[in-house]
Parts: sequence; C-alpha cells; structure tokens
Amino acid sequence: MRVDDLNFEVRDRSLNRIGLILPQDLVGATMVVRFNNTGTWALKLPYNHPMGELLRLPGYGLIVTGPNGETIISGPTLTAKLDQTMEDTEGTWQIEGASDDIILSERLAYPTPTTADVTAQTTPQDVRTGPAETVIKGYLDANLGPSAPAARQISNLVIEADSGRGSTVTGIARFNTLQELFYDLAQVGGIGYKIAQPNGGIDFSVYEPVDRSNTIRMDIQNRQLSSSSYSYGTAKVTRAIVAGRGEAEDRLFIERTSTESLNAEVDWARRIEVFKDARQAENDDELNTAGDELLIDNGKTIVEMSVTPTDDTRMVYGVDWFLGDTVTIVANNIEATAVVTEVGIQVSDDGVRIGATVGTPMGVEFEAKLLATMQSQDARISNLERSTTGYGVNTSYQPGGGTDGTQPVFDPADIVGTFNRIGNLVFFSIEVAFTGVTSFGTGQYYLTLPYPSRNEIKFASGCLHEVSTGREYQIRAGVLAGQSNLLLSTTDRQGNRIFDTPFTYNDPITLTTADRFHIAGTYEIEG
Repeated sequence: MRVDDLNFEVRDRSLNRIGLILPQDLVGATMVVRFNNTGTWALKLPYNHPMGELLRLPGYGLIVTGPNGETIISGPTLTAKLDQTMEDTEGTWQIEGASDDIILSERLAYPTPTTADVTAQTTPQDVRTGPAETVIKGYLDANLGPSAPAARQISNLVIEADSGRGSTVTGIARFNTLQELFYDLAQVGGIGYKIAQPNGGIDFSVYEPVDRSNTIRMDIQNRQLSSSSYSYGTAKVTRAIVAGRGEAEDRLFIERTSTESLNAEVDWARRIEVFKDARQAENDDELNTAGDELLIDNGKTIVEMSVTPTDDTRMVYGVDWFLGDTVTIVANNIEATAVVTEVGIQVSDDGVRIGATVGTPMGVEFEAKLLATMQSQDARISNLERSTTGYGVNTSYQPGGGTDGTQPVFDPADIVGTFNRIGNLVFFSIEVAFTGVTSFGTGQYYLTLPYPSRNEIKFASGCLHEVSTGREYQIRAGVLAGQSNLLLSTTDRQGNRIFDTPFTYNDPITLTTADRFHIAGTYEIEG
C-alpha cells in the first residue's frame, strides 16, 4: 500500500467533509483498527496547518479511505496537544482520536430501553434471543436508533437492514455498555460489526468474516512477511461452570464445553474448570450463551502472532484480506491459522507500513496481557454491580406461612418477602396483608425465612397495624438453630413484667382483612 492509496479527510460536527490532508503532511500518521472493538488514530500537523486547526476542534473528526474507496477508519477527535521546542518555536499539534465504534463504549443498554428515564425502568433486564445480527441490531435500534427515546437517539446513525446472520445467541442487557454486550454476542455468533462513515452518516454494519487460510499464506520464506513473532500456550478454560439465578443449593448451574476446548483438554492433558458468575441468567439459553462467551476466546490453544506483512501486491490489506478474516501464518515448519484481530497502519518517510495481530484479541506485549486481565475483572465487577439478585443485592423471595393449628386460607401473593445477603449474614423483610384471607385459622402464626438460621435467635422489630383504630402492636419472632420457620408472637404484661405470647387470629386483636403487619431482622446462616 502506498501513501497515494490513502485519503485523509477532515469532517466537521455535522459530519460534512471539509478538507483533505495532503500526502506530504501525513508522515507519522498512525491508525489501529480492531475486530469488533474501538480503533484509534493519531496525526502530527504543524501549528497553523489549515486542516490541523480544524481537526483539533471539539466535535470534529477524521475519515480515512483506502485503495478500494472503502472507509478504513473514521471517528471523532479526542485530544489535542501542542509541543514546542527551540527548533520548532511555533510547535506541532499531536491530534488523537478514536473510531466511530467508540459510541458503543460510551452508551449503555437500558433494561427498559423505551424510556430514557433511569428512574422509570420497569423491567429488570432486556433479554433477546435470535441470530446474533438480529439481536445486536435490535439492541442498537432500541437504545440509539430510530426506536430509542428522542433523548437517546443518534440522529445520523444508519443501521443497515437485518439479514439474520450468525448463530443463535441470547443477550441480557442491564446497564452494560453496548460494546461489552455486542462483543460477547458477536464472538459467540461468529460475526463482525463496525461503525464507520462512508457518506453523510455513520453506518452500523455487520459482516461475516471469511476463511482465507487457503489463499492468504504469510511467511518469511515466501516474502509475504518482513517480520513475525509467534507464540502459543495452553487454553485458559476447557470447561465453563456457569451459575445463574438462585442461592446455595437452589442456584442454577450448567457445564459448557466446545469442540475446541475438549481438543485442547486432550492436547495439553489438562482439564481446566473455570467458574462463570452469570447470576442475571434465568434459563438454559442464557446460561449457554454466558458459557460460550467464556470459551470462545479462552477455550482453545491460545495462538498469538504479531506480523508485519510486506508490500507484495498479491496480498494487500483491504483488498485481499480484511479484519476478522482467518489467514495462515507460517513460522519455519510451524503452520497455524488464526483470525486477524488488529491491524496497525503507519505512514513513514519511505511509505506505508502495516502490522497485524493475529489469533488473540489482545496484543502479545506484557502490558496488553495485563490489560486483558483488567478488562476481564472489570466485566466481572460490572456484572456484579448490575445484577438484580445475589450477594449485596436486594432479592425477592416468596415466604411460606401458616399456623401450628387449623391452617388459614389466604392468597400467597399477600405475603411479600425480600432479603439481602452479605457473606453469611442475611437481612430479611416480610410484609403481610390480610386482604385475601377467607379464614384466619387457629393457633400461632409462623412465616419462613429465605435460609435456615445457624443459631437460635429472636427478632423484635415487627409491627401489627390495626387499621380501624390506627393502633400499632409489637410483633416479635423467634427461630431455632438449623430451622427456617419463624414463630410469631406478641407481648402481654403481668405486673411490671412484659412477656411474649403467641400471635393468633384474636391476640393481640381480632384480625380483619383490613389489617396488616411486617417484620424484619438480620441473622447468620451456615457458610
């Protein structure tokens, strides 16, 4: 690829192309495009350069097209820095930006995308199942496209028509970034996506990467590579143990494998089990997708290659091979096929240099590996923060109830329970309305806790509301060690002493369907 094959154009805030940067001003320009991820670009332009003075403005950006007229990268300016020296008294602008894909990292997938009001989110999560392309475009349209609330729409975003490409996936959206959501779905679904400006708007498009391993074969010997670095290592997981909703023995679990993960298990003679916390998942489809997301990048022999292709006209990037394609790399007698995950383009004094990362979504440097670990941790923390159930999250449950005598007849929906678990400590809260009672029964009332108690314990934070008089009566409760039945009591007085007495249909008052009571407390459970 030659410098003349590239066009660098500046765009304004309205995405209009307003000027061209000449080839002689492009030395030092760099671009990095990434498969299913945000790319970057950087330019150095002298102070008072007409295009540089515009490009550095907030809201402006860059469009770079290649030899076939297709947009290689486009996106907004993010930073501008002026460097001055004694030799360069006026200074040079270092202007850096990102690809238009950055909007996916800047915007969230709402659980109720029909409203922009975060206080009016009426559903815990937005779950969608279907072909990967359909699911991804559905989320994009609902959150940023024409179907989104006006306050969240991106007016110049064009979403291409859906072709239903990719395998079936299940997505779960709850305030995760669109990039985080789309990347996992696309990896499992076997598709690529990108956002770029070909004309007046920014287009979101999906494509199916091509296996070009039979035609694109790069090695030093055939002069298709000027340099290469090749490494491989064991899989990071061969069996994904995925946990969904629920607690303790009631939690949903599945084991997920793939052909590649099982092959790696045999090749390396290692069974590697990794736990995946998917507490937002409610059914097998959602659990399967969560497991596949873990396996797709890590459930195979990890091949990492950094290569610098030559300028051979028979294998030109952007013409003969593209981001996301599968190519063959040969290192001596080692031949491997892998996906092109990153391509870097740099304009130098002697032409255009191209480098590629093949086989892993992250580079081969130690810093990049550290970044991959940090991103994995961020995703896990993000899932926990967004979760609607589990440790540190207020979780609904259905308490049982009855008496030690003749059982009452009531509507179970009138008993509402929630709990919040932190380690082995559980805070519970139960509200009981008598609206649906047709018979109050006889004997002492009881309710059930979300978990058996480790110790015998008493709670004194309950209250019975007699609606007809406005009076309130104390309700207490006790549970024995190893049990979950919460026996309810009220108080009585004899002389100067107050003691507990069973809470029944006629003590401390004769109950009516207008009355109600509640009780809450904190107790310890077995680990």
